[in-house]
Amino acid sequence: MELSNLRKSCTDRDIPIISIETEHFLVNHLNKYKPKICFEIGSAVWYSSIVIANTIKKWWWFLYSFEISYASYLEGIQNIWKQAWKNLIVYPFDVLKIDLKKLIPNTVDFVFVDWQKSQYANYLINIDDILSPKNTLIFDDVVKFKFKMSRLYWYLQKKQIIYKEIEMEKWDWIILIDNR
Repeated sequence: MELSNLRKSCTDRDIPIISIETEHFLVNHLNKYKPKICFEIGSAVWYSSIVIANTIKKWWWFLYSFEISYASYLEGIQNIWKQAWKNLIVYPFDVLKIDLKKLIPNTVDFVFVDWQKSQYANYLINIDDILSPKNTLIFDDVVKFKFKMSRLYWYLQKKQIIYKEIEMEKWDWIILIDNR
């Protein structure tokens, strides 16, 4: 399925996916830094996975993408199966309940998180030991759901992690942690 058709289908069915502004930001950021190992938490029907995979296929890449909703996972598989990407690896697991080191053999240099907003701090804590020293993390929808993310902000402050909040569109902001 073409991305524009997939976006329309998601809009028609009220399936939340990344905004067009966030999509452009991701593509620009990926093209700028050219990460080799990417990691995604929460991909719904794999729209953002397709965006990331399409962008990073120009250089040696791997994308590990996790979606906890099994129904979304199955629909997403249908959206990506024609692409026959050998380096896009998708899992129907909750990253908080598995040992990521057993699934991801290398360190990760790019992370995109867009799943359960109340779990953002836990995701950050859980992926810490698979991050490369030079990495970028992007958390989506941080203003729209700020009331669910007090623990993330507390953790960022406690660990003195430098981050930027960047507006994508009204009520759609991201947190960017850029350790490059």
